[in-house]
Amino acid sequence: MKVRKSYLLLASVAVWILLGRLLNGTHTLQIATYENTAFTRYVGEKALDLRGNRTESPAFIYFFNPIRGVIDGFVQAIRNLISVPAPNSVIPIIGWLGVVGIVAFAVYATSQWRTALLSVSLLLACGALGMWQFTMDSIAMTLAAVLLSLAIGIPLGIWAGLSDRVLKIFTPFLDLAQILPTLVYMAPIALVFMIGAASATIATMIYSIPIAIRITSHAIRNLNQSPVEAAQSMGSTPKQVLSKVQIPMAKQMIVLGINQTVMAAVSFVVIAALIGAPGLGKPVIEALIIRNVGQGFVAGFAVVFLAILLDRSTSAAAKRQSTFVPPTPKQIKTKRITLIVGAILAVVSVFMSRTMLWAAVWPKEVTIAPQVAKVTNNVTAWILENLTIFTEGFKDFISYGVLNPLETQLAASPWYVTVGMIVALALIIAGTRTAILAFVLAMAIVLSGLWYEAMLTLTQTIVGCLLTMIVGLALGIWTGRSDRAEKVLRPFLDAGQTLPAFVYLVPMLGLFGPTRFTAIATGIVYAIPVVVKIVSEGIRAVPHALVEAATAAGSTTRQIITKVQLPAAKKTILLATNQGLIYVLAVVVIGGFVGAGGLGYLVIAGNSKPELQGKGLIAGVAILLLGVIFDRIMQAGARRSS
Repeated sequence: MKVRKSYLLLASVAVWILLGRLLNGTHTLQIATYENTAFTRYVGEKALDLRGNRTESPAFIYFFNPIRGVIDGFVQAIRNLISVPAPNSVIPIIGWLGVVGIVAFAVYATSQWRTALLSVSLLLACGALGMWQFTMDSIAMTLAAVLLSLAIGIPLGIWAGLSDRVLKIFTPFLDLAQILPTLVYMAPIALVFMIGAASATIATMIYSIPIAIRITSHAIRNLNQSPVEAAQSMGSTPKQVLSKVQIPMAKQMIVLGINQTVMAAVSFVVIAALIGAPGLGKPVIEALIIRNVGQGFVAGFAVVFLAILLDRSTSAAAKRQSTFVPPTPKQIKTKRITLIVGAILAVVSVFMSRTMLWAAVWPKEVTIAPQVAKVTNNVTAWILENLTIFTEGFKDFISYGVLNPLETQLAASPWYVTVGMIVALALIIAGTRTAILAFVLAMAIVLSGLWYEAMLTLTQTIVGCLLTMIVGLALGIWTGRSDRAEKVLRPFLDAGQTLPAFVYLVPMLGLFGPTRFTAIATGIVYAIPVVVKIVSEGIRAVPHALVEAATAAGSTTRQIITKVQLPAAKKTILLATNQGLIYVLAVVVIGGFVGAGGLGYLVIAGNSKPELQGKGLIAGVAILLLGVIFDRIMQAGARRSS
């Protein structure tokens, strides 16, 4: 007799809970935070040796150090251009007025005047917040990382788009990059390339290049093949077909890939301040460390404005061609005249920024930062005083009702009991192959000596994912069934995906204080937009015939949702759950800044305390292993459900 999966899952969970209660507190592998295992001590010693050999090892002398020097010089050249004073000078090569003029002209040339006006307004707002220098540093870092990422990612994406074998080779690495939390690979990169702009740029490139490859490959592979076949039949060489047909046809999608690469870079540049990246991430981190919500909001607003500026300007370029009707001669003439005028104004602004001090250095008296910080602190204090039931009350309800019991079950159970549960989960949902992989990776975490911390992180991730799915499912069903709801929520969902995850920590810290729940709440807010979008698409993809048949049979709205649309969209919902879990995990691990503990705190501590460097590096690997385990289970489960 075939037993339903749901019954097997319930039975496995019941056995796990029972054994966890009976054996509570035994074989948890818990060690003190500042205590090393033999393995982490060994890794720390090797890391120290690696640092000491930087000037002697041929690998560093002939490979790593030259790469670091070239990238550092490239970043510094861009910073000298718009951010820091050039050698033997007190001002940058281009002052703030020149930067504003260049941005206005560039955005107008690639999109329209409304987008240019918005970009200039946001740029000036960053200056008014007292963040001009930090903003220019972030733009310089982002520009350097994006240019290098595109130089590598677009050619590789074209190659993968033309070759099935190449795409097959790239796919595992692209999938790994998607589930790899940003905090994981910063430490080893800083170890090899030293803390500074070069290592931050390289880390940003690792985060951005897979996006450029994936979207470019998708653009090439999804072209209309008729023009390609026509060009081939006329005797065109593969190089001619690519340069004259495929790339021009895929141009708009490639520009969209550039937009996504830019957004990935600006998102990472903020958190890359942990390894010495200049820019807006620095004041955000300082505000988190000293728990200054007002200062954090000032820097956070500047990050938000920069992210919106880059997103709107690059996405407008991707959407510029809205019609295939060619412009009239009069429209072409008008556009050329306005471009010439804009170019002249940009040149004049650059000249003024080179010759007038007020146009070169942002005037310090033009600032609203103190007022913004004061208002933010007052609002935060009012919320904490008058809306306690929605802050402390909700936090305590989740902490005592859900978080603590689950943490007791996961972290206080014997390691072998929980490993058995994970393997059983993988076997029932995803099959034997995934179960074997889950066992191997779980045992690797056990052998690392960081099992207890991994369970703390897993607890927060599961709670965050559950709350994300509750909210995300409700909003996703609503937007999937209602065009009006989709139209209302779409700007908020787009904005939520645009902002760097690190920025969300600031308001959550103000509302909930330095606790585990702050990291969980941040992960929820960060993950909800992507979950809502995926669920909404799944609901909208359900065939109308099924819904109409259920309606004709007299089904209520609730019955249509629960009996027709949700079962039909099960595969999509599993995908949304997988993405929600990965997004929450990525934020929970940076919650070490706000008292979350677990593996994320060890990674952060390893960056700042030499005696914990080995433990921090291994904690990063453990985070990766956790992510791979549950990503493989969810993906395999989604495939088997279809």
